[in-house]
Amino acid sequence: MSYILPYEVSFMDEMSKEVSELEIILGLPDGFYDNLLKEDDWSFMVKLSALFEAASGQALSAKLQHPEIESELSCLDQANPQYGKVTLMLKLNMITKEQSVFLTKLAEFRNKLVHNISEVNFKWDSYISCLDTNQKKSFAKVFGHGIHETFKVKNVLFNRTNFTLENPKMAIWLTANEILACLHADIRNSKDIQKINGISQRLIQKITSPPPPLFVK
Repeated sequence: MSYILPYEVSFMDEMSKEVSELEIILGLPDGFYDNLLKEDDWSFMVKLSALFEAASGQALSAKLQHPEIESELSCLDQANPQYGKVTLMLKLNMITKEQSVFLTKLAEFRNKLVHNISEVNFKWDSYISCLDTNQKKSFAKVFGHGIHETFKVKNVLFNRTNFTLENPKMAIWLTANEILACLHADIRNSKDIQKINGISQRLIQKITSPPPPLFVK
């Protein structure tokens, strides 16, 4: 069962707009993010992780206002605790602690899936069923943190833990949507600041430049 919380429709529309604009920046086909929900579970996690790696590099280069080092930033490990992209974004206040945990666990999950060929048959149902009670709570806290603790759908009360465990792909997609929207907003704001700084520098140069010499006949 997959559904989006009805009382967040306007908020979801705003986030979807941010993500759509991010797709353009990253050179992705229109609707790439929405289409992730149609992927099998293995492909969903691998492609989502790849999306965040690209978005993180783009966001960092924009934040530092040095787009020329984007390719170098993209080569950094996503989740290295000392110098990974997630760590840098957290240090620069681009993401929250909860978002950094999500991105770190996502990268670790992706590595687990791609480094063992047998994981190509990965299924959420099988994975969730093997977790104990504490592991299930931890999973829901990390991958479903973008969902309210409790909410109603057609007057039926749900909680975040049960929703995430019953709909892990949707829960992860919703949480990731929020983080991607935040990253794009950061990219947009950084580029605006860069434009303003450029205008200011040109203005200062114009004001402080000596006047052209006067030629007297």
